[in-house]
Amino acid sequence: EKALKTLNITEIESMGKPFDPNFMNAVQQIPAPDGQESGTVITVYQKGYKLGDKIVRHATVVVAE
Repeated sequence: EKALKTLNITEIESMGKPFDPNFMNAVQQIPAPDGQESGTVITVYQKGYKLGDKIVRHATVVVAE
């Protein structure tokens, strides 16, 4: 984590956020659990990172249907 901060690499916040294809790759879409909106990220398989405005790695997520 210290190395990432030193290089100014930040994590892409995705859990509970609306799906954004610019920052996330959806690998699965499942029926929305109670209280979840359609299109919301409900599971993060792999964290995504960015360096300034550039994407280093997209977040790999599951999205509510």
